[in-house]
Amino acid sequence: MRRRVFGSILLCAAALMAGGCAVPQASQAPEPSDTLVMAGRLSLVSGQPDAQKALYGGFRLALKGTASGEFEVFSPLGQMMARAAWSPGQASLDDGRQTQRYASFDDMTRAALGVALPQAALQDWVRGRPAAGLPSKALEDGGFEQLGWRVQPTWRDGVLALIKAQRQTGEPAELRMVIESSTASPVPAASQATG
Repeated sequence: MRRRVFGSILLCAAALMAGGCAVPQASQAPEPSDTLVMAGRLSLVSGQPDAQKALYGGFRLALKGTASGEFEVFSPLGQMMARAAWSPGQASLDDGRQTQRYASFDDMTRAALGVALPQAALQDWVRGRPAAGLPSKALEDGGFEQLGWRVQPTWRDGVLALIKAQRQTGEPAELRMVIESSTASPVPAASQATG
């Protein structure tokens, strides 16, 4: 169970749409002008070689400003597997069977991953850059190291097309996110979706 939640939150943590049951509804309040919505495919391989776990599927990530967001993970056939949502002072993780609530994004990732992943990392890594205000090291190949991860963004025609993140410390893990669509324009609130 913890492995499934671990994979779901990383897939939900990080960036994200490949069909599924969510249908956005009109938002009551206007979206922040810096809303980012990304969708695509992802893979996560984690653990030691003799006990390795792999997860593949689609994702949808909606970041609203710097403090709120929602990450949905879908099976390869488009079935919703998990949805993580966060806003100031709260976070939740729904794995299809139950919804767990947390005081913050960091608390949610600590419970799911065993280590707190700062929200700032997700907000910036999916934009192909290190999180501002946190120590990082630029790499010659255009990637960077931050928070024990090596992150390698790949750009095509000035658009972010792939993010590869490999854990450098702790249990091995590698996350790849292929970005099939991305928009920074305002969209209906994903948190108001129904299934």
